[in-house]
Amino acid sequence: MAKIENFEMEITTLKRMRTVWVYLPDNYDDKGDGFPVIYMHDGQNLFYDRLTAFGAAWHVDKVLGEIYRNTGMSCIVVGVECNDKVRFSEYSPWKAVRRMRHRPKEKGNMGGEGDKYAEWFSTELKDFIDSHYNTDKQRMATAVAGSSMGGLISCYIGLRFQRVYETMGLFSTYTAFNRPAFNRFERNTAQSLPQHAFIYAGGKEWGNDLSANKEMVDIAFELYRVLFKRQICCELAVDSELPHYETAWETYFYPFAQHFLERYREFLKKQ
Repeated sequence: MAKIENFEMEITTLKRMRTVWVYLPDNYDDKGDGFPVIYMHDGQNLFYDRLTAFGAAWHVDKVLGEIYRNTGMSCIVVGVECNDKVRFSEYSPWKAVRRMRHRPKEKGNMGGEGDKYAEWFSTELKDFIDSHYNTDKQRMATAVAGSSMGGLISCYIGLRFQRVYETMGLFSTYTAFNRPAFNRFERNTAQSLPQHAFIYAGGKEWGNDLSANKEMVDIAFELYRVLFKRQICCELAVDSELPHYETAWETYFYPFAQHFLERYREFLKKQ
């Protein structure tokens, strides 16, 4: 039976403690073949409605349970809690050039710590998970995913640590936080290994704010063009009716996870 565990862990590069949630699928076993892993941000929003700020979670456990029942494919999910007071700073390596829409300017929470967070996330956290759970440590078995600012840091992590992550899940990714810095990073980071990316945006990310909604869709198309130019195999999904909300990301987490697991299954067949 599937279960969700949690523990406390220090982000040593930033001297901050966080809760880490680990979803173990129905067929999880400590012995035998290792399981692929999806690493995610905003961990408090992934499983439990009661822990979220806005009342709805991604329900990652339910989505993966459905995939397992339908296909027999499964994986582990690791979700790291965010602290809203420093979320923007941890999820961007660069200082903001504009404030987040619909959010007040917050002193000390305007970007610049994402490189330290990414370093911990892709080394210490992954090493801990690999040493305490039955994981497949290969890059084809490893994905990183997040939404909004979590999408931004997922893209940064995926490109910076290509040796670790084969797949990126980029949901409502907010590169406009500092687009010039993101563009410089992308230009200066060589594509050394093949990767896949799932890119999603909603057509009503910000409700009735038409210009903001258009910006989010434009970001998704631009991100697709940028990653496609790097010869990353990209899948783009735009849903005109969906908002900037966990229920939307839950809907599109299904194809992201299913396609990741299908590629992993084909990879195993060729070994």
